[in-house]
Amino acid sequence: MSPDEGFEQIPSHLWQYAQDQAFLADAAVEMKRFLTELARDASIDVHLVEARPKTLDSYRRKSEKKKDDGTPKYTDPAAQIQDSVAARVIVYTTRARKDLADLIVSRCPYLEWENPGETKHNGYDSEHIIISGIKGPDVQRFPVLAKYLDKYAGLEIQVRSVAGHAWAEYEHDIRYKSGAYQELTPSDKGLVDQYFIEAGGMRRYMDKIFDEIEDLLRPQDTSDVASADEPVIGVDEPSPEAFDPTQLDPATLGDLVANRFPTDEPGDLPSLAVLVEQLAALGVTTIGQLEAALSNLEKGKVARLMDYPAETTRVRKLDDELLAIFRDRYVETAEDADRQQLLRLRLRRVRGRFTIYSLEEPNGVRRPVAAARAVRDLVKFVAEREGVPATIIKGAVGANHDDVTPGYFPKEVSTAAGPVFVATNLTRAYAENLMRELVSRVPGSGMRVQRAGDLLCEAPPEPSAADPT
Repeated sequence: MSPDEGFEQIPSHLWQYAQDQAFLADAAVEMKRFLTELARDASIDVHLVEARPKTLDSYRRKSEKKKDDGTPKYTDPAAQIQDSVAARVIVYTTRARKDLADLIVSRCPYLEWENPGETKHNGYDSEHIIISGIKGPDVQRFPVLAKYLDKYAGLEIQVRSVAGHAWAEYEHDIRYKSGAYQELTPSDKGLVDQYFIEAGGMRRYMDKIFDEIEDLLRPQDTSDVASADEPVIGVDEPSPEAFDPTQLDPATLGDLVANRFPTDEPGDLPSLAVLVEQLAALGVTTIGQLEAALSNLEKGKVARLMDYPAETTRVRKLDDELLAIFRDRYVETAEDADRQQLLRLRLRRVRGRFTIYSLEEPNGVRRPVAAARAVRDLVKFVAEREGVPATIIKGAVGANHDDVTPGYFPKEVSTAAGPVFVATNLTRAYAENLMRELVSRVPGSGMRVQRAGDLLCEAPPEPSAADPT
């Protein structure tokens, strides 16, 4: 039956909206999945993701709203109402709120992005984003959502912290739904309004505390980031024969991750191909080089830091382990800007967690660094105290570039005694052996090396004059 067959009194936009109820519900389902996956891929913890279509009655009432002068608010409701489907994401911190909002606007063309609380000053605090489309591969992955955004004026997404959500839900129920509030005297209404403003201050304090907790869990300070040259790959001993020469490709990498994460879902070949390309850009082209790099990680530590949901693919877990090893350099090798953005957000989870070596001298303790950097710092210390010859370790530390085994990326360390060349591609075990050896060469110096707060090694005391050695 059409609007002309007995339903002439029903406006065409209401008729069409009634016909689209199933379509709108499907669009809401895809919107929820889009936001859930976006947060998951960026390792943003969420409390709740919800999306729903506006009911026909609610749509009708909104379409019939009037301005103060009595004229219709919407002259063309189908083209002007922007929340026929709306979504809400509740996160735990204001940092997560900003991160997710930034992700949304980077992935979706948008018509509006505002926080109404910035002008209301009443305690409300929520990002409101009206998107007008999705782009790139998302169009194919979310076809119903893409079709909805082609047909309707927009889609509203609200992103709030849990503290902001608690304030907004109670405030809305009291001021807009409570008959008891409407029956209050103007004076008592004003008192309730003032209480909500005061509650807004408490909400801001709770957000601040939650952000401080987040800072402790995932520090924003980048002072612990090692220089961009470390680590490239890891080797137990500087000899090429230690490597499995099998070339990395999606198939061989798939075998490696299957052995590394045997109980997880495999992921897909295109995702493996992306990792192969990024590793090649870092100079890692064989299975042996990759296995040596991975040997720097404590088993399971990255997974614990990431707090994965129940189902996470092998490819994603390896991706995060590579992020933990190569850090900013790994992010930079991603050709796609969207992937770089996701990797940067995930990097917070592991940044600094593997910079665990501190050099302690009698006059102070240096900031924690990665293993390869700690070796270089010790080389500099030994060279300036005992001279360059005291630093030489065959294949790993030399007075000339060629003294370091070829292919192992020696880095020049400038010292007051002259330049020294140090291998940067060290596993944790081999790097710790080098630290012990270097510290043993500066007796009486008071140098100590701490590993995550525990003593790894310390310089021996100065030999006494009576010591026959």
